[in-house]
Amino acid sequence: TTTTHELRPHLIRGHHYELIPREVYAALRCWYGEITPCICRRVVYDSSSLTSSSPPPPTDDHDDEHDDDDDEVFKKVEPHIVLYPNLNSSPSSQQQQQQRLSTTENGVCASCRRIGAKSRCSRCLTVQYCGRDCQASHWPYHRTICNSAKKKRTSSSKTETEMMMQEQLIISWKDVNWGRVGLNNLGNTCFMNSAIQCLSHAAPLTRHFLTNRFRNDLNSSNPLGTGGKLALAYDAVLKEVWLGGHKNACMSPTTLKRAVAVFAPRFAGVSQHDAMEFLAYLLDGLHEDLNRVKNAPYVEMPDATTGQRLSISGAEAWDAYRRRNDSLVMDTFYGQFKSTCVCPRCSKVSVSFETFNHVSLEIPQQQITTRTIPVLFFRSAPAGSANTRLVPLRYGVQVPKNGCVGDIKHALSGLCGIKPTQLALCDVYENSIYEILRDGKAVSTIRPDDFITAYEVDPYTNVSIHAIATHTRGDTKFNASNTNEEGGERNLFGYPFLTSFDARMTCTKVWNHIWRQVSRLVLWPAGVDGNSKPIIERLKSALTIRIVDNSGKPRPVFAKKQVESSAMLDAASILPCNSNAKIADVLGGDCTERFLFLSLEWSDIILDGLKLIDENRFLAFSDHASLLVTLDQCFETFTRPERLDENNMWYCSRCKEHVRAMKTMELWKLPNVLVVHLKRFAFKHALRREKLDAFVDFPLQELDMSRHCASSSSYTRGSISPTSNSASPGQSSMNDDNGENFVVDVRSMSER
Repeated sequence: TTTTHELRPHLIRGHHYELIPREVYAALRCWYGEITPCICRRVVYDSSSLTSSSPPPPTDDHDDEHDDDDDEVFKKVEPHIVLYPNLNSSPSSQQQQQQRLSTTENGVCASCRRIGAKSRCSRCLTVQYCGRDCQASHWPYHRTICNSAKKKRTSSSKTETEMMMQEQLIISWKDVNWGRVGLNNLGNTCFMNSAIQCLSHAAPLTRHFLTNRFRNDLNSSNPLGTGGKLALAYDAVLKEVWLGGHKNACMSPTTLKRAVAVFAPRFAGVSQHDAMEFLAYLLDGLHEDLNRVKNAPYVEMPDATTGQRLSISGAEAWDAYRRRNDSLVMDTFYGQFKSTCVCPRCSKVSVSFETFNHVSLEIPQQQITTRTIPVLFFRSAPAGSANTRLVPLRYGVQVPKNGCVGDIKHALSGLCGIKPTQLALCDVYENSIYEILRDGKAVSTIRPDDFITAYEVDPYTNVSIHAIATHTRGDTKFNASNTNEEGGERNLFGYPFLTSFDARMTCTKVWNHIWRQVSRLVLWPAGVDGNSKPIIERLKSALTIRIVDNSGKPRPVFAKKQVESSAMLDAASILPCNSNAKIADVLGGDCTERFLFLSLEWSDIILDGLKLIDENRFLAFSDHASLLVTLDQCFETFTRPERLDENNMWYCSRCKEHVRAMKTMELWKLPNVLVVHLKRFAFKHALRREKLDAFVDFPLQELDMSRHCASSSSYTRGSISPTSNSASPGQSSMNDDNGENFVVDVRSMSER
């Protein structure tokens, strides 16, 4: 006799037990062993679903003659194993190409792009599929290539056929864009195009459509859906993007636009709409069209009772919702909120659970009385310092709106650790210092588009000289009248800088001091350190330091007689790098001036085929955490308790009236693909909304949601796809299998 095991009554799925496929259970049993016998749940298939599988691709009798092997739709692929006797030797280029074709590209389904396809089209033998559904879905886009390849195969010898198969396989895989297709603007449809691009890169839902398995879930009788029309329209656009991308660089989603306009007239016409609003409607519409529950029962959504464990209450609410809603969209994009309301009068606590398909996050805003000013800070590099290779760091300095520049210095001092007396704030305009800001200057006079920089300098004393330096190209020539021979302005580039040094230093020490401030701008060859003197001297030869006036004209301070030619002017204004004369003696009476103006002229140097001077390095900087808004901060703002207003009061069952309760929203159950919406508009009044341009920083890998999820049993780690802005455990993006990221534009897509 066979012993049967049954579940106890009143068990809750998701808390007491979970249903998993047989293959998953076998893997878990292999890894961890088995103590108790397994309980199998018998699945009864509907007879209609067995006969609704997609037929194999039709054969065109008028295109080519019928072959004996046409009845065999698929050809099984034998495993290909390449062994290298010597592990130290690398395979040849031909072996690498064969291994790549047989193990990577040759094992990817041409329809759903899933790795590990074991069947091949028997007509052309050039593409592989997971099954018949994938081949039927891909056949309209593969028909032309398949018929052409079959004709060549029937008219060629065996060797030529193998070469043709390999060549055709390389061409077909090289030309396919795999979803990298732009969407044409149909009249202010940027919101729709961006939503489609995001959703099309969510792997579970996209593969469900590309394999035609969604047709088994179509619910044409659902009164809440569109009768399957929205799902069919989305399927047409999705296949054109993923399967027809090798033909067009962009396409028009006209079919989906018309279907949405019929059932959601607010999206009709050419008006502008919110992308997240459209995406929420699209997810909800696809869920209703693919809802597997044909006759939804009446279900009451229970609240958490007093003394009941929240894990049980959450599982009961989720199970009750699934009795009416069961689709792949829900399995992929739907999660669960925990809502807590506290009555301000009787302190009654009510906990309920709600489902969601996206999370709308507010971007944390600064207080009304404060202002954040970006300041680019340049740290000084004195002799023996390790700061010579540090790039400038941009801070977000928060100061009162009615404050002054002195407040900016004190706030910046707390961030960078430099005393306020050693900080000089400047306003930079057109690659030069336009103004040195005084401590008493009001913050309100600093415009939002002003570029503020800060420099670490010595306090103003009688023995210190402050030098203002700008960068220019070394091909500028001057004549004896101190004017540019070409008659044009100086070609300035990069950020200027302000530095200070002792007036008693020699010219050589001053030159080396300036070099330490700018040596990071030169691209140092690999393996070069401070001990490689010949190479360092070669690098220093790219820099010429010229003493100029405040307008940029050379000052012949090193001339011993009257300057009569441009050559004498050029030589008399250059700071020598090997002179023991003190800079104060050279400047003479000019040394009493508080500032010395320098022009750093750079010449192109190529060392071992490497260009060492790159203007882009002169503009490089890093952002400090004080300037960035992180995704964690947005989630912290979302889960912060807030008092309900007069229009959204909560009914207290104990007080028997509506009250302004304290409400807290928390993430309880995370979906496989978490759609995050950032609210970019701040409400000012009924006629004005302000656009928020704050940059939100988020990790592309290892996103940890445990600190924001109230349930410890929910999966809280995953990755973010920059294309879809979705966080998901495992493989959630259609580009995750090759590690590529793409930048999506309105009409194109490029590799990041």
